[in-house]
Amino acid sequence: MKKILLALLFVSFLNVTAQNPIQEFNFNGTLNNTDNTTSFIGTDNYVSDRSGQIRGAQRLTNKAMEAVIDNLPQGNSDRTVSVWVKFNDIAKANYIWGYGTAYNAQYCGLLQQGTHNATSNLSLAGWGASNDVILTTSLSKDVWYNYTITFDGKDSKIYRNGQLLTVADGISRDTKGNIFRLGEINTTIGINADIDDLKIYNVAMTEEQVVLLYDESKPLIAAASENLSNVKTAKSTAAGKIKVAATTNISSGISTTAIQSKNIEVFSKGEKVVGSNATTINDLPEGTYLLKITNAPFKKITSK
Repeated sequence: MKKILLALLFVSFLNVTAQNPIQEFNFNGTLNNTDNTTSFIGTDNYVSDRSGQIRGAQRLTNKAMEAVIDNLPQGNSDRTVSVWVKFNDIAKANYIWGYGTAYNAQYCGLLQQGTHNATSNLSLAGWGASNDVILTTSLSKDVWYNYTITFDGKDSKIYRNGQLLTVADGISRDTKGNIFRLGEINTTIGINADIDDLKIYNVAMTEEQVVLLYDESKPLIAAASENLSNVKTAKSTAAGKIKVAATTNISSGISTTAIQSKNIEVFSKGEKVVGSNATTINDLPEGTYLLKITNAPFKKITSK
């Protein structure tokens, strides 16, 4: 019985643990994959990534890049493709990535349609209307998004920032091709965006694995905001400061409250947007920021 339970726990652990990609491109000052076995071809244009790392992402402005990748998932086989994208223009369509041929069901690619409002059609294209998965999503420019698609031979799923957006079943794929393109659908170029951390898998990741993948790669400011929102003992005070109070009861009936102030400074494009004489975190629009936290001296308040 114990052996069965251990086996089940082991299988459960494997199901939750993120898989290893068959191809990974982090664009940290190079167009090569992390194994240095293949590379994207095109004129590089390195920019800061979602965490502010200089030369940590690739900017594509009305140009495309392509790489020959011999082990791309073919036919109706399982796959997962994950990528971080920041759209610098949403008025026109952004062809994020794709590979395959321009024939019925033989293509696999992701594109975000152009828009002049706050919503846009997102499409997992298979070439042919019956082979496409299309949904409407909210969309903003200058915001980093993590897009992940999975296909298990039957169900096509699209995730954004770890959240499942849609599931389409019954779509059969017959993907054929080993040229992976960024900023291009078939031979049509169209993109104005920053691209980072492209990962390709030959398995269909589970929802838990997709969430884990997003959580491990989301920028610091997003993680900090989520953690701060979950701390019920913290309360917002002046702009850019948070105070957490811990009370210790003393036998004399006197209680001492130690208040630790955290100075939080948030920077965007080299300028401070949260801190002294600045707004609060809750007022910030969606986006990618640099976060600096320092401790202020303890203050003790004694009362009976």
